[in-house]
Amino acid sequence: MAFRLEMTQGDWPAPELAKGVEGLLAESMVLTLATTGPERGPHANLAFFAYDDDLVLYFVSERSTRHSLHLTEEARAAATVFLPPPVFGEQLRGIQFTGSAGEAWGHQAEAAFAAYQARYPDFGRDPELRRQYLAGAGAAALYRFQVEELTAVDEPRFGRRNYLSARVLR
Repeated sequence: MAFRLEMTQGDWPAPELAKGVEGLLAESMVLTLATTGPERGPHANLAFFAYDDDLVLYFVSERSTRHSLHLTEEARAAATVFLPPPVFGEQLRGIQFTGSAGEAWGHQAEAAFAAYQARYPDFGRDPELRRQYLAGAGAAALYRFQVEELTAVDEPRFGRRNYLSARVLR
């Protein structure tokens, strides 16, 4: 990974936390995105996601959805990815993210499309669909979530209830 982390909570080497984050992202396919807007308040949704070496998360959504409308008004967002624990209260594994999100345009759309197609090879195989995504011409769009801070728990790797927090350095 190209990103670096600066630890803000927890006594753990930042490069080890970065490896743990990469592992959790690789094992998770769905994120929960939290947004807020002035009219209907907080909102959470699920989305399949992809990511790149700079710890940018990508997802696809229709522009008409509540979370997409929120992101046109306020780019600040939060997200989580997690793996179901084998038993209640044990072996917790997940990451909480904060950052900014919005529709991807130009080079960002190309990066989003490439990351998404690398993770989901059947995505966008139709050349017309690809053109629509890259041109921002369809009802659905490519979105990017640039992670600024994260908190991770990976009990098998970092120990029980060891919540580690860091800022992303680029």
